[in-house]
Amino acid sequence: MLRSRILGLRRVIFAVPQVAVPRLTPVRTYKIKQPCDAHMNELPIPCGPWQPWYDAKQSFYNKILIGGVLWFLFSFAMMIMTDSIYLHFAPPSHPGPPSDMVQDCEDE
Repeated sequence: MLRSRILGLRRVIFAVPQVAVPRLTPVRTYKIKQPCDAHMNELPIPCGPWQPWYDAKQSFYNKILIGGVLWFLFSFAMMIMTDSIYLHFAPPSHPGPPSDMVQDCEDE
């Protein structure tokens, strides 16, 4: 009898109150959406002439292109001038040693 009262008291003291705990992981709910066919009302409607906008964009892109080509030519010229790269346009300016200085290997 005493034991049942102690166990009952223990349950009351250490009981965890039932509080709504928010879920940390999202719950996935899958809904089957009906496909909606595209129609002309969803297309954007241009307001004003498109040619000035197009010319401004092309002018910007052409400036970027010209800047890139000039930078490539500058860096390529600097590589050739500083001998960082050798493209073998002509024979080397310092040929190999004369043939009398070269020792032939004897294969035995």
